[in-house]
Amino acid sequence: MGRVSDNSSTASVNYSLNRIKSKMEDLQLKGSTLKQLTKPSDSPVNNVEALTITSQLSDNAQYLRNADYATMYLNITEKSLEEMTDLLTKAKEIAIAQSSDFYDENIRKNIANEIVQIRNQVSAIANKRVGQKYIFSGFKTLTKPFDDSGKYLGDNGSIKLEVSKDFFVPINLNGHEVFISDEKNSFKNNNTIPTLDNQGKEEKQDPAQATQSRDLASIDAQDDGFGTRGSLFSQLDTFVAALENNDAEMIQSLLEKFDDSISRLVTLRTRAGSLLGSIATAKSTMESNNVDRAERRSNLVDADIAELFSDITKQQNVLKTTYQASKSVLNQSLLDFIK
Repeated sequence: MGRVSDNSSTASVNYSLNRIKSKMEDLQLKGSTLKQLTKPSDSPVNNVEALTITSQLSDNAQYLRNADYATMYLNITEKSLEEMTDLLTKAKEIAIAQSSDFYDENIRKNIANEIVQIRNQVSAIANKRVGQKYIFSGFKTLTKPFDDSGKYLGDNGSIKLEVSKDFFVPINLNGHEVFISDEKNSFKNNNTIPTLDNQGKEEKQDPAQATQSRDLASIDAQDDGFGTRGSLFSQLDTFVAALENNDAEMIQSLLEKFDDSISRLVTLRTRAGSLLGSIATAKSTMESNNVDRAERRSNLVDADIAELFSDITKQQNVLKTTYQASKSVLNQSLLDFIK
């Protein structure tokens, strides 16, 4: 009977020690990681919620990167539009001055050189790049959007980025809507962005006037699919030709076209600014949500350091007490068995 009793006592002591040591190891693991959830079995419900929040934070990090890229892209676009607006405003001011009979042929020929420089600056802006990507080429970001003649080589694609969940914003303006303004798509007295819905409709034009315009502008008589003859380049080329030909009447006729082009650029700048505002709002909301989600995940996963180390101290005392109590069972002498 004594042997059975001793074996039972030993097994009981071993069980108690193993249980306490296992709990101690768990607390020490939490202490080393400072996490209260170290394995799924600690709390399946909290683990699922914590993993969901982690996934959302990872998605939001990508959305924020998209928002930063979109902001950079649109800022460059808006700056380009501002520069072109300034150049066209300067060209218009020159046109207003040169449309009068006050200036003679020699002065106008000298002024033509200044307009050529403005045209070159507009061409440089039209072919501006972000890294290796042209900003006004539509989807054809690796294709130079405008050749030396001002012909558009890009497409009408609108690149969109997801800057928050299910919220996509266009980050580019294609070269057609920025640089080309056919009369059918004129911005005069119209605050909306033009579309290509009416591209296929024919416009009637006086043949004599058309011939005169082609001669002065020194451009091809055939209009390409993107309406090159209504572009900023053709307007500036026509202005140069009119100055060189000392044609005050033609210079005066360009004033309305310059007004339309400037109005279009201002409208597009407004659109870019509106998109930047939307992105900033989405980014601010997302960053605020990230703080709330991170706090919730911390409450689910992170350990309370003061409470944790208090539990470790208590468990160490329990383990020490158990060792001391087990001595009376495990360290018996031969005399104890004779009693």
